Amino acid sequence: MGNIKGQKTIKAVIPLSLINDNDRQLLKAPLNAENKKHLLQKFFQIDDSQANAIKVEPNENTLNLLWHIPKVSPDAEQHHKQAIIAAKNRKLDESILHWEEASNSDPYNPEYLFHLGIAYYETKKYNEAIQSLKRAITICPILQKAYIILGMSYLKIRKFDESKNYLEKSLIFNRKNLLIYLNLGSVYGILKDYNRAEEMFMQAINISPKEPRPYFGLAKIYATLGKNDEANNFFKKVIELDKKGILANYAKRSIVILQPAPEATAEKELAVESAENPEEYYTRGYRFFLLGNFGQAIRMYQQYLRIKPSDDYVWYALGEAQLRAGDVKNAVESFKRAAKISPKKGLYYKEMAVGFYYLHDWEKLAAATKKAKELGKNDSLVYCLLGKALKELGNINESIVMLDHSLKTNSNNLLAKYFIAQSLLKKNDPENALGYLEEITSSKINSQVKSEAEKLLKEIEAM
Repeated sequence: MGNIKGQKTIKAVIPLSLINDNDRQLLKAPLNAENKKHLLQKFFQIDDSQANAIKVEPNENTLNLLWHIPKVSPDAEQHHKQAIIAAKNRKLDESILHWEEASNSDPYNPEYLFHLGIAYYETKKYNEAIQSLKRAITICPILQKAYIILGMSYLKIRKFDESKNYLEKSLIFNRKNLLIYLNLGSVYGILKDYNRAEEMFMQAINISPKEPRPYFGLAKIYATLGKNDEANNFFKKVIELDKKGILANYAKRSIVILQPAPEATAEKELAVESAENPEEYYTRGYRFFLLGNFGQAIRMYQQYLRIKPSDDYVWYALGEAQLRAGDVKNAVESFKRAAKISPKKGLYYKEMAVGFYYLHDWEKLAAATKKAKELGKNDSLVYCLLGKALKELGNINESIVMLDHSLKTNSNNLLAKYFIAQSLLKKNDPENALGYLEEITSSKINSQVKSEAEKLLKEIEAM
């Protein structure tokens, strides 16, 4: 979008290579209304009613399409400016309200509808995004970015044919957009058009060879087709490129083990020749973990870490297996190793806190939960464990505040209800404590915390 002589203009640039030689001849003569409509309809599916509003400017290698916003409402523009400020400050709900007001004041300005659609998409209101963006392209059919977000929105609500149609149309306007190829690759893969999916992911790699997502898409396709060597090569590429580790962890779990692991003894299991492919150890460990065989999971993770000791996520996975195997002290040490390698991941401090809870180390539990909160882990369990630590350290009032936060986050957290009942008893408030204990004992699920609550309830009633 831009401005020409004070007038807002929306522009799309089309490579002439998309237009065949015969039709390209039409651009060499003065472009009359009929030829313009022919080109817009044939190549861009823009109908006659919309063609009149579009100016076509042929250049040496491109075809420029221009759509002028006929007028701008000052009131709508004010809301638009406020919406942009709110969006920059990540106040998306506020920005949505302003763009809604702008589009109500000036319903024929596609710019407001486009931004509104983006804001809806970012707040996961995909149906609303679709409605807004479709209105935008009805008014201005060359609003190229709207087609991309429409395709992505339909993908989110699992309407794959519609997603494919809009993403394919967006390619007309932009042949170098990574997002288009990534999303089209995913859609074609879901629709089992694997050849086209492969083509899209390869195009994405051409555009951005260090982006891990297209390699992951190709790996999933090859794994689906039983091409295990190719799949593993691409999974390894994802692990190499994904510095954030999110896709890399999925890739590690997905690697296809080409030879079945020996089952006779643990020693044979550990003797598998995986030095060149340590991810096989992780994959096996993960599968053993899912099967509840935590001892074997620990062995596989340890083998992996002997080869790649700087992988924070596998230290975390090892800690999880050790925790479930009852080896709490070593689990805590594994979580510490993970946090030392990647100190900004709150998940590692949260799991460390779980270990300190089992070890009854209240000071370290308080420190770990506070660090987890500082790094964005503000879920019910973190508040619950922090509340427990504070209670044991004698900070009863602060403990109750944290446990109340835990219950606001998850009203069904029975452990938080039990701890808050204990804290209230410390404050000589048995009446409110009884209320929480009765909520726990009325639960239909039998659990250790329910049994403990029943015991405490009987103690209070016997007083």
